[in-house]
Amino acid sequence: MDHATPTPRESAAGFEGGEFQSPALERLVRALGKLPGVGRKSATRLALELVQDTATMSDELMASIAHAREVVASCTRCGAITEDDPCRICRSPSRDGESLCIVASPIDILPFEWAGFYRGRYFVLGRLLSPLDGVRVEDLPFDRLSERVREGGVKELVLALDASVEGEATALYIQRMFGDDDLALTRLATGIPVGGALAYTDEATLQRAFQFRRTF
Repeated sequence: MDHATPTPRESAAGFEGGEFQSPALERLVRALGKLPGVGRKSATRLALELVQDTATMSDELMASIAHAREVVASCTRCGAITEDDPCRICRSPSRDGESLCIVASPIDILPFEWAGFYRGRYFVLGRLLSPLDGVRVEDLPFDRLSERVREGGVKELVLALDASVEGEATALYIQRMFGDDDLALTRLATGIPVGGALAYTDEATLQRAFQFRRTF
């Protein structure tokens, strides 16, 4: 039986019909494609680089991932990513314990720390309220947040949440939680665009929004 001769492009890339002829390689591409911000083309380039690597890059990458999964955890006090519990920020005596900045994700702490203007502490919610996505009040650590505030010392809650419908809903719920307490509840001011993600806000915009935060 005659077999069709593959085109040079198919032969060089090792795929046809949009998928690799190697199931193992195709599985790797699809796994990489599940990472945030990684599309099919980027995943393909990464996969080919890893399997064709003649040095030790792929071995080092796998060892680094395995090590990180073993030692990286969440701070039981604030929810930040750390190897030590409590984390460095929670342990530091130089941080202002009167100010507690509430963020949705551990990654949202990074722009504040890079900018260096905020010297308080943090509390990570993990997610934002989103009933349409099945994320309800009981799914967020509001009980732990309440305990943290009731411990004493906190005088201001800074709500540093994404400028989105979900961020607004979460901020309003926290406002109702502590509305009767002797606390200053502030939010980041103008500068964060509606629909924008806090984690990708530049430092100058973030600092301006923080400086002009407002009370409810």
